[in-house]
Amino acid sequence: MEFLKHFERPDVRNPVFMFAFAGWTDAAESATHALKYVVQQFGATKFAEVDPEEFYDFTQVRPQTGYDADGNRKITWPANQFFFWKSEGDAEDIVVFTGIEPSLKWRTFSESLVHLIKDLGTSRVVHVGALLDAVPHTRETRITGTATSPELQALLKGVEMRRSRYVGPTGISGVLMDALRRADVPSVSIWGHAPHYLQVAPNPKVSLRLVEAMEQIVRVRIDAGALRSQGASFERRVAQALLNEADVANYVRRLEAQWDRALGSGGTADDDGIEMPDPQEAVRDLEEFLRRSRKDDSSSGTTE
Repeated sequence: MEFLKHFERPDVRNPVFMFAFAGWTDAAESATHALKYVVQQFGATKFAEVDPEEFYDFTQVRPQTGYDADGNRKITWPANQFFFWKSEGDAEDIVVFTGIEPSLKWRTFSESLVHLIKDLGTSRVVHVGALLDAVPHTRETRITGTATSPELQALLKGVEMRRSRYVGPTGISGVLMDALRRADVPSVSIWGHAPHYLQVAPNPKVSLRLVEAMEQIVRVRIDAGALRSQGASFERRVAQALLNEADVANYVRRLEAQWDRALGSGGTADDDGIEMPDPQEAVRDLEEFLRRSRKDDSSSGTTE
């Protein structure tokens, strides 16, 4: 495991391996927020991290400078971390990986991860992603997914199964999923659809729906109470912000009508050409309001 630092083999048996990457496949940080929440709820133990030296162009993915608890300056490098949770009884063990899309050596990076996944005796892999879509925040979050077998598809109750027909540039998640397929590792990919007019991060409502989907796949109960509270707070702030943004509020109402028509006809709420508000300053003002209100909540001791 030369690509890892501080590796200690976890005490797991046939674990479910879940992963998400920040960046292109993490709209509004919904996917990484969901997995970090899972790590926190389980009290999962960190057992390894990727050495970033070989995989990042640090002029593109820059280290961050800050201070430690003692007031000493420190450098934080791009983090790709592994955690494990040992279950009790008949529940399944879990391994979680959260990372940042590498700049370099994607094939080496993916092949190394596949080697680790197989070495751990992983039963199946779950990719967690999020994308921007023309969906209203006021309706149930849309979740779509794919799976490599009918058995895995059966675990995705309530998830809209679809075969991707996307053609074009891909990200590290796509490369890794392809490597898993070629290595005959059973895998699932679930995607939360985040409203494209709300890119302020994180979006806890999308994260919540992803966590609920994960529960079905890993067959382990995840206490989502805190995340549900974050989502309710987020929705209240959005509603307040829309009071001052008539163009965006009207756009949301048209999305709602589109969504309801599609569901009423038994279809899916795909974009049928509704245009975003013009000018775009309205959307930027909305997101700025949400950022300010979130900071106000934090400074007053209120959490999402």
